[in-house]
Amino acid sequence: MTTDAWILIGVLGGALALFASERVRPDLVGVLALLAVAFAGLVTPDRVFSGFGSPAVITVAGMFVLSAGLVEARVPAAIAAMIARLGGGLRLRMALLVLIVGVMSAVMNNIAATVILIPAATTLALGAKTMPSKLLIPVSFGSLLGGLVTLIGTPPNLLVSDALARAGETPFGMFDYAPTGLAVMAVGLLYLLLAGPRLIPARESADVEREIQQRRDFMVELEVPGDSELAGRTLAQLRWRPRFSIAVVEITHLGVRNRFPGPSDAIYAGDRVIVEGELEAVTRFAESERLRFAGEHAGASPDSASDGMAVVELVAGPAFRFAHQTVVQMNFRRRYGGVVLGIWRQGQRLGRPIRDVQIRPGDVLVVRVPIDRVDTFARSREFILIGRRPARPAVRPHMAVAVLILGGVVGLAAAGIAPIGVTAAAGIILMLLFRVLPYQRLYTAVDWRTIVLIGTLIPLGDAITSTGLADLAAQFAEEYVSPIGPLAVLAGLFVATALLTQLMSNAAAVVLIAPVALQIAAGAGIAPQPALMMVAISASTAFLTPIGHQANLLVYNAGGYRFVDFLKVGAPLTLLILVTSLIVVPIVWPV
Repeated sequence: MTTDAWILIGVLGGALALFASERVRPDLVGVLALLAVAFAGLVTPDRVFSGFGSPAVITVAGMFVLSAGLVEARVPAAIAAMIARLGGGLRLRMALLVLIVGVMSAVMNNIAATVILIPAATTLALGAKTMPSKLLIPVSFGSLLGGLVTLIGTPPNLLVSDALARAGETPFGMFDYAPTGLAVMAVGLLYLLLAGPRLIPARESADVEREIQQRRDFMVELEVPGDSELAGRTLAQLRWRPRFSIAVVEITHLGVRNRFPGPSDAIYAGDRVIVEGELEAVTRFAESERLRFAGEHAGASPDSASDGMAVVELVAGPAFRFAHQTVVQMNFRRRYGGVVLGIWRQGQRLGRPIRDVQIRPGDVLVVRVPIDRVDTFARSREFILIGRRPARPAVRPHMAVAVLILGGVVGLAAAGIAPIGVTAAAGIILMLLFRVLPYQRLYTAVDWRTIVLIGTLIPLGDAITSTGLADLAAQFAEEYVSPIGPLAVLAGLFVATALLTQLMSNAAAVVLIAPVALQIAAGAGIAPQPALMMVAISASTAFLTPIGHQANLLVYNAGGYRFVDFLKVGAPLTLLILVTSLIVVPIVWPV
């Protein structure tokens, strides 16, 4: 093995460790890896940034924008509202959610589809007298399965097709994924319907109505006004816990924090008090005791009884731009027009004032906003608005225009009239001209972290081939795996990709595995199409952990799941998809 190959192994190993640690953002890991191979001379200067000119990268960016256009036109919201009004038992509601989120994910970003359907899933669960957690994992898994049906359903599909084209092979077309994708989705749906109600957890309680509401104890910071009648009284005298069902976590007096307040500790004017409790209990407590929500700055929060204000719960989504910043650093009040009153993070005690908490994707924020700003959060890509029953959106001309434009994009590409990247660009222009998508949303609609990650890793995929690593993998497969048969080779590619997908983004896994898969297929005498189809399918099996895909992360917090819940539900599903793929792929794409 050459020195260059050893260097590349070191770079890839370091990148994989950083991906798995989650201490460094994935897009930054991609940049660091690219710089490392560039300085090592493993990639020629003219190829260092060639990934950003890849048709697959351009198409992925275009699909982000087209998905945003559909959301702006309220097309998915209308679908979600329709689902939320339907009846039936748990399995029927689960089937509807999986099918509809799957169809949506086939033509739009699956993260957006998941975000849109979470409130509908919660409403359907409450209507079926069960916990929302029973339906939220099916929404996430259904979005991943639906992305397998079309070329534009998920970035790995585009990247696999691009890898074929770069290797001089015929790339996959718009609906070449449909036969295998529909078979896999059918098996996944059947599994969720038969095994889901037993495997997907729900907290049982004699008080079902209380548990259905999913108790969430928020950390809320309050301020004692200067004219408060509470000044000088101790916690024992105030009896807040038995009277309001809240717990006092911390008291800050004259800048000194008391993190373990006891019954003898007193409250004084100007003190800040952090309490923990359910939202309704905390709100009732603040109003009764005439305390102010501290918000971002002292005295900045409006009184809890102010007219024209609403208190809403928001989940910070994967597209949240200010992850790991505090509400003060991101200037939440000026940027979003509201004040953060409380934060809930998977039951963790945060142990610090609200203004000092770094917001993470998946956190639930209690925000006080003017009533006329609530719809802004409902349309936001950065937040999921929960706790509201989806309203029936009025049918608007933009809905039909958005659907027609997307249909044209898909139809022209499927007919071979123009590449999907070109038709997507044309669709974006039409959405701007017909004012389906505001121009201000054109660039904010793109998840630039994904674009940077893919663009930086494509040259690494080229380096895997040029340094001979792909040849070494092919030799190993030819010596030890090929004698067992072509199905063993396909199974090995599936398992390798599926494991990488749990540790890094599915797009990153495909970029690194695709060149190796092509070499292995050539060495084993297998056609490239079935090999890369297995890679594409396995890249969407991020079912084993909540961090395997952003859609899982969204439902992880919204459903109050534990980490092991995904392994328990996702492992059998992954095995079923492997078996199904080994049966269907060789039939559709002969080896």
